[in-house]
Amino acid sequence: MKEGYLRGEIAKKANVNAETLRYYEKHGLIPSPMRTDSGYRLYSEEVLHLLAFIKNAKSCGFTLKEINKALTQSEASHIRIEDFVNVIERKIDSLNREIAARERTKQLLSDLKSSLQAAEKHPEVQEVLQILNINS
Repeated sequence: MKEGYLRGEIAKKANVNAETLRYYEKHGLIPSPMRTDSGYRLYSEEVLHLLAFIKNAKSCGFTLKEINKALTQSEASHIRIEDFVNVIERKIDSLNREIAARERTKQLLSDLKSSLQAAEKHPEVQEVLQILNINS
């Protein structure tokens, strides 16, 4: 009786593509699996847990590079909760900056739309419309 999961089995259980397993293995996110006597890859229960962690971290916005760094650091020594909280806070700050930038872009687009739909268009807007050969 085998102890572990074949690639298709673990991919299905973890709800990932089988090629994702190969990619994660190649990039050091999961350990190389054992092989059966007939050469099939055999993944452990630990890999299933790693895949769940990776999937969750990705859904929180962490990149594979960041996830790999966290996994590497956790293997070398224990990561303190404070360290992990700091990483999360930096990710939140980055996300807030991204949201602010997107909000500015959204406002610029709204202003542009209003300018284009205005009955009395600003001369610069009229000039752009002429350059683009757009009828008002």
